[in-house]
Amino acid sequence: MTDSSSIFQTTGLSLPALRGQQGSRTLYLTLPSNAVLNNFFPIDMEPADDRSQRALDAGHARQIAQYITSNPTEYALGAITYAVDLEGSFTEVEKGSNIGLLRLPLNARLRSIDGQHRREGIRLAIDAVQDLGSQSTALLIYVEHDLAKRRQMFSDMNNTARKVSKALNVSYDTRDPFARVAAELADNHPLLEGRVDREGSRTQPGDGNLFTLAALHDALKRLFVGGSGRVKDSARFDEDQIRTRGSVFFDALLSARPELRPGVTAEELEETRSRSILLSSTTLRVVAASFWAACEATGVDALAIGGAFSGFLSDLDFSPSADLWIQSGFVSPGRATPNARSQEMRAAAEVIADLLIARVHDENGVS
Repeated sequence: MTDSSSIFQTTGLSLPALRGQQGSRTLYLTLPSNAVLNNFFPIDMEPADDRSQRALDAGHARQIAQYITSNPTEYALGAITYAVDLEGSFTEVEKGSNIGLLRLPLNARLRSIDGQHRREGIRLAIDAVQDLGSQSTALLIYVEHDLAKRRQMFSDMNNTARKVSKALNVSYDTRDPFARVAAELADNHPLLEGRVDREGSRTQPGDGNLFTLAALHDALKRLFVGGSGRVKDSARFDEDQIRTRGSVFFDALLSARPELRPGVTAEELEETRSRSILLSSTTLRVVAASFWAACEATGVDALAIGGAFSGFLSDLDFSPSADLWIQSGFVSPGRATPNARSQEMRAAAEVIADLLIARVHDENGVS
């Protein structure tokens, strides 16, 4: 049986490339068409004892394929990295230029080091997107035959990478309507203007910020899908509706909680943080989920529910020792911060929703 990870061409595979050096290794940068990538560069299917990276996650690959098919003119994929066990031959177009033609021989074996999910995503999307096969993906090829060293490369690449904060991703995302509205509210809403951290994963003591942009983004999604916060296709949600419901939600918070109003000093906010869970992003998500549940259960429009919601928030005890939080498991006895596990968040959201629904019934005459 022929090894599927070999390159099947009678004369080898030839690719225009740039040649370079990193440490003791030779590397090549090339821009094959996606059709060539699909036909000649394998997805790692080796047994675990011969694999250079993590196992393929089919769900993640499908997400990338969906991203490509949803954004066929604007998708952006980073370089895919492979290791090849044989040097091959390199013919320069001009001596000393390191620009030329790389020929990988028939028996060369390629192993994926980084980007296998992008590689599989391209394979899944190539028949659905016109001209995707003729477009290009950057490919880095290192010459490395040793399995232990290939695994070390994978480890090094992941150890030195630093994940970008969700807040910064939201800040730069102009495609997602929830992200656009979150940024707009952070700029213009009287409660939030100048008081939202757009880059950090959490607010910092004394910075005067109420929430991160990621927390706003999460809350907005829960205003439309509830406690899970999972939005598979954000494009199906109307931006004006997101803006309206988000404004009602934060208007209610502004009118109900004087300790958050503009003019409150950073020191006063820190005092509130020390004795209340009101400024926790986890609490914000739970309260947003309860607002969604009340809208769904009562059939009352978000604009009409705003008054009842504001009064409800005004009466709600946000001290961590309050019975509601302890009995629902949202805050453990003796602790000052909420539990972020989905089970406790769901339980707290259900309790709050029931109380809010009763309030809406009373104030709006809903039977």
